[in-house]
Amino acid sequence: MRNIDLINQVTTEAAGNWPYILQSLSIAVPDNPRKHAPCPHCGGNDRFRFDDKGKGSHICNHCGAGDGLDLIKKVNNCDTTEAAKMVANVLNIDYRVSESDPIADQKRRDELTAKRTKQAESQRKHEELEQAERKEQFTRNYSVLSAKATTGESEYLIAKGLNGINCQLLPDGSIFLPLTDGNGEVVAAQTISEIGSKKLVAGSAKQGSYHAVNAPDDVQTIILAEGYATALSVSLMRPDALTVAAIDAGNLTPVAKVMRSKYPHAQIIIAADNDYHDDEPNTGKLAAIKAAQTVSGWLTMPKGDYKADWDDYRQQYGLEEATRAFNDGLYQPEGVGMTATLQVIDGGKEDKKQGDPLKPHVKSRKDGVYWITPKVDKVSGEVINNESWLASPLEVIGTGRDDKDQYLILRWHPYGEKETVTAPLPLADIGEREGWRTLKAGGVNITTKGSLRAILADWLQMSGNREIWRVSHATGWQCGAYIMPDGEIIGEPERPVLFSGRSSAASGYKVKGSADSWRDSVARLAAGNYSMMTGIAAALAAPMIGLAGADGFGIHFYQQSSAGKTTTANTAASLYGDPDALRLTWYGTALGLANEAAAHNDGLMPLDEVGQGADPVSVSQSAYALFNGVGKLQGAKEGGNRDLKRWRTMAISTGEMDMETFIATSGRKTKAGQLVRLLNIPMSKSVRFHEYQTGKQHADALKDAYQNHYGAAGREWIKWLATNQTQAVATIRECEERWRNMIPADYGEQVHRVGARFAILEAALLTGRVITGWEEQTCRDAIQHSYNAWLMEFGTGNKEHQQIIEQAEAFLNSYGLSRFAPLPYDPTMLPIQNLAGYRSKGKHDDDQITFYTFPKTFEKEIATGFNHKQFADVLKQAGMLTPPANNRGYQRKSPRVDGRQINVVVLNFMPEESESTE
Repeated sequence: MRNIDLINQVTTEAAGNWPYILQSLSIAVPDNPRKHAPCPHCGGNDRFRFDDKGKGSHICNHCGAGDGLDLIKKVNNCDTTEAAKMVANVLNIDYRVSESDPIADQKRRDELTAKRTKQAESQRKHEELEQAERKEQFTRNYSVLSAKATTGESEYLIAKGLNGINCQLLPDGSIFLPLTDGNGEVVAAQTISEIGSKKLVAGSAKQGSYHAVNAPDDVQTIILAEGYATALSVSLMRPDALTVAAIDAGNLTPVAKVMRSKYPHAQIIIAADNDYHDDEPNTGKLAAIKAAQTVSGWLTMPKGDYKADWDDYRQQYGLEEATRAFNDGLYQPEGVGMTATLQVIDGGKEDKKQGDPLKPHVKSRKDGVYWITPKVDKVSGEVINNESWLASPLEVIGTGRDDKDQYLILRWHPYGEKETVTAPLPLADIGEREGWRTLKAGGVNITTKGSLRAILADWLQMSGNREIWRVSHATGWQCGAYIMPDGEIIGEPERPVLFSGRSSAASGYKVKGSADSWRDSVARLAAGNYSMMTGIAAALAAPMIGLAGADGFGIHFYQQSSAGKTTTANTAASLYGDPDALRLTWYGTALGLANEAAAHNDGLMPLDEVGQGADPVSVSQSAYALFNGVGKLQGAKEGGNRDLKRWRTMAISTGEMDMETFIATSGRKTKAGQLVRLLNIPMSKSVRFHEYQTGKQHADALKDAYQNHYGAAGREWIKWLATNQTQAVATIRECEERWRNMIPADYGEQVHRVGARFAILEAALLTGRVITGWEEQTCRDAIQHSYNAWLMEFGTGNKEHQQIIEQAEAFLNSYGLSRFAPLPYDPTMLPIQNLAGYRSKGKHDDDQITFYTFPKTFEKEIATGFNHKQFADVLKQAGMLTPPANNRGYQRKSPRVDGRQINVVVLNFMPEESESTE
């Protein structure tokens, strides 16, 4: 008898007889399929289970799984044929029939086939009967337990810090957890006692069943965990994902297959248990890897040389740290599911693990990405590779995450460009219209054939390096490094980081000359000229505000033409790039400027002259949005709201008039809050010309200097900050303390707030001496000079209070003698339209006039733009408003008019038109 026939016959006839066969061969196995016992091969305790199922199937945590013949092979260290002969001897099967008798061989094969078919049919009916009985048993048990269950919080979960979670509870406090199959039918259930003991309800069909702990509307990501508590913890870390409990490690792969069937395009993540043991396999990790490989999924597991799941990790380190570790640990195991049908061949070198040269595969070459479908030529026998073009050269170099979504990090070389492009593509867009549009817009040519695009999408998801990148939508300090607005990374990030955004002025972030040449030319010529030094201070402070946790702000230099405003702004901008190319404009929308601010987070925004075509209303809105630090709240097409853009930026603006006056040309008032964010500083002309004789010669020399030396010094400055962050922040704190002590306590709160901003500018100049080479006292003098100039314009009091008093005075100057009727008043003698109230005056010419103002006029006209109660309080403090006798509120009774008194607001003021008509 041939070996293959022997093995087939032995396998067929041994079905159902394996306990007897193994016992006859002195191989001890447990009689209970659920009982663990020592392994007959390795001898390990409590790690071997023999569930038979007619084939002698078994599993050992150390030796692996197999059937009856496999167990005999392991114990006796022999091959399959020898093991089959040993079983044949037990079953009295004669395997010594001559192979030269074909009639006997065929008869035996026919008998074997018939017997196998009969046994298979019998086994199928037996399994169907067992399944029906088990289902009936489960339905009965489930109904009994469901009737007893109530809803409430579990002590088991509360002890783990999972409060506020309602679940079904049995009378003894155990959790009653229903499990559903892929069709949504409850086919199993688990109970979890208050001390954590877990048990399946009798009759449960566990394989492929699961419990979902949440139900998001749009399922883009699915996370599989083993236990219920672990799934709950993971859902707190990633609330956007559908999270399910698979009950145990052995059920991860069946549940993963169900999820892939239900959600073919979703990302599947296995939240693995770390079943660490010194001398045994990590079963949690192995089961998770198998599940991830089966469905092209991802894997993340708690790190450490100790046994822990993600619920344990959350309890030990807290939710925030657990979330970070969960996301940082994501990776795709080698050999993920699609490799069974799509081989990845990179650079013409085939992955030796794939083996089969006739399998279709994707090949990435220098001339593009191709779908290869090999076939054998019937005449020559050679393998012919039919090629279908998929895309121009494209490389997957990693996977990325921001605070919400997952990306593939792709790199390509657009046709006609010198530099390669590295960009993130949202995982949700791969294979979708948006994803193809993004790649084509970036210079990647893509096949127009739908079937080939599907292959390309699968290849993208399974190929390349799986290094985790941080995708950032803002510039500035990210992961320990600094992102420039053009995407350049300065410093060594904690992990790869990529800027997903771009400034409209990105092309201006170029380098010409060196940091030394900039210091010896631009910085040397600017030294001693205080406005220029303050402008450079703002440029140096831009990357410092993020380190210190300070708010962004700006400087607006104003003066009539030929004062050197443009030269000052360009001198500061040359720190980071070509000044002419970096300059942005006030001419645009508030939203557009906010987008630029996000692209200049922790950076400098040079803005052109405010009067050049800009609308005062738009400038007013933009100035407020620019330093608000938070973008516009917008809805997302998939529901909810988009993530808010946030930023901190430093701006330098110029103009022929101060910002308050410019905005007033449109009839709008500038709020005090805007004036402490964008500081109006009168421009000081240059007074130190160095080796030049006139201001024009000096300005021309500076222009030549910043047009030939730019970009390098700013990069050196950021590198210095990256390695000296503690020193930089300490200098800021010292300067803040000095300025707090220097500004008198009776100055307004807004002056003190602005003082803190000048402290940052001073700290920037003091630490920035490593770049500029300036003297310390000169740096302090420059900032003090600019502060004094600002204070002369702003004043030492509360600017908002000053605006309130000026607004009330302006109204009374305009309408005090035209809309307020003199007392006593006869309307027939002096009719007044749109009456605002009444007025009376003392006997002397220098006495103030008292205005008995109607409350509606006061609130809607005089106090317009302010809270009327706050407005009244300020006037009361200034002595312009007479409160009632009890000093409560701001309205009181008027003198009698036509025999009656009315509620009025009593204002005291002498209008500029003092001539009275009384």
